[in-house]
Amino acid sequence: MKRSWMLAFFLGVMGFAFAHPHDNQPKPILYYSDGCDIKITPNAGPRIEGDWNAFLTADFIYWTVRQGGMSYAINAAGPNGVSVCNLNWDWDPGFKLGFGFNLPHDGWDIFAEYTWIQTSPSDSTQDRANPGMTPYWEMRGFDEKQGTFVKFKADWDVHYNNVTVDLGRNAYLSQYMKLRLFAGLQAAWINQDYTAQFDLDTGAYGKLKADQDFWGIGLRTGLNNSFQFTKNFSFFTDLYLAFLWGKFDLDRHNSRTDSHGKTYTQKTDANLWTEEPVADIAAGFRYDGWFAENRFHCLLQVGWEHQLWILHNKLIQAKGYHTVDLILQGLTIKARLDF
Repeated sequence: MKRSWMLAFFLGVMGFAFAHPHDNQPKPILYYSDGCDIKITPNAGPRIEGDWNAFLTADFIYWTVRQGGMSYAINAAGPNGVSVCNLNWDWDPGFKLGFGFNLPHDGWDIFAEYTWIQTSPSDSTQDRANPGMTPYWEMRGFDEKQGTFVKFKADWDVHYNNVTVDLGRNAYLSQYMKLRLFAGLQAAWINQDYTAQFDLDTGAYGKLKADQDFWGIGLRTGLNNSFQFTKNFSFFTDLYLAFLWGKFDLDRHNSRTDSHGKTYTQKTDANLWTEEPVADIAAGFRYDGWFAENRFHCLLQVGWEHQLWILHNKLIQAKGYHTVDLILQGLTIKARLDF
């Protein structure tokens, strides 16, 4: 009797589970056509009263460009132990130029931007009373056995070019919060020239010249977030991640000149095809304004941006390559005009 009651209860539960009590309810909408009136993440623009809805952007950037593994001398006899001599990193101006268009479909937009900056940091040290100074870079056939190192110097020249093209949509998540999700393409070419020279007290010297030219293209995605204080003022954050497939063209030229003026040279080159991960984060404050009966929109913002090119330094060493990061960061001032 007990088993019969348990069997009936089980069948009842199964029948309830597989029943269709919502057969009379409307089916879920899997796609919203243009005729539907829906307020899920409404378009946050900015849009203007006009037919074009195009916009231009211009950024002034004041960044520092730095890369690990760029030391040029080692001090093994310092008061605090071993230390290295590095480049005197510079802060340099650059710019961004962009063009975008607000598409008529669902508030989407397309935006393309070009970034340029160039920097040339250098440094030198001279200490005839310190025999513990040695070159950071290994150079075969040239060492302190030929004399005492008395002077070291190095310089690094970098030309940075970056192009992005994104498709995105800016939408309200709440009354005071906007979120633009985007995806697109990124292309970059970054050229580096590094030179270091090491002088001996005998008049002999060694010189190293290492070049690295990179170009790559790949996919990127990210978000632009805005927290509105008022209609005109907001705090913004930007974040993106990209993976570029590209080529590193590497060259290294060693030369050593003896006290009689005779020069010996050695050349090494390599080509690497590999993936380059890139991360970018920025934050700051923004002003939005509309004028001429809402036919134009202007934006002014000030923020701090940080770019990380992971394991970008692949300058040739005596054995293998460097594998350290390239960093760009600094002040970014943007202006935008919608027309």
